Amino acid sequence: MEHWTEIYKNVIPDGKYQTLVQNGEESGLSIRLESKEYTININFGVVAAFRMLDEGILLNEVFYNNEIIKFKNNKFANVIYKIENGEFGNFIKNACNELYSYLELEHYTIVTMNYIIEIISSGEPDIKVKKTKHFD
Repeated sequence: MEHWTEIYKNVIPDGKYQTLVQNGEESGLSIRLESKEYTININFGVVAAFRMLDEGILLNEVFYNNEIIKFKNNKFANVIYKIENGEFGNFIKNACNELYSYLELEHYTIVTMNYIIEIISSGEPDIKVKKTKHFD
């Protein structure tokens, strides 16, 4: 059964974030979340795999087990989670056999107002939070 764990609790402020994702062979995976109050930069470096799905198609079908409902009821306020025995992680694990363990790959999920981003990475993300300046 899929198991979700909140990570970096209280690091990413609760908010309605717009999402920008960039990925390159050398620069790796970079995710920018923007709200009216904060800009969050999440850098995973080079990753083994990632996928990005519109939350509307995913939340209606996948997120209906007791493990995930507790986070859904809280509107995924934590934003970033580590997943054990997840469908995407298991798909990658089956595709690369022993490399998954050898490379010490981990499955992460970022849930925003419009997207679900799943990342398979050997390293933890670097997260930078910046308060947006407002000019009146």
